[in-house]
Amino acid sequence: MAFASTVSGNSIHGNHRVVWGTFTNTDTDSGGSIDTGFDTIFGFMVIPTSHSGVLAPKYSASGGTVTLVTGNGVDGNWYAVGL
Repeated sequence: MAFASTVSGNSIHGNHRVVWGTFTNTDTDSGGSIDTGFDTIFGFMVIPTSHSGVLAPKYSASGGTVTLVTGNGVDGNWYAVGL
């Protein structure tokens, strides 16, 4: 199994939409792409739920896709705000 991401839920907050989900890595994977479904991302947060003693995950966003870089095998939750 490679990097995988799921959308667990979504909601409307004011004029913005909020989407959240989970991501998983195998022991040899160190990140991947998360499709939020947005055209534009205004905020993104990563919450690791497992770790291997590495630094916090890093990410970059382009359009509605987030590229996440983690330590090998790090799993967690993500939360995005956008349109």
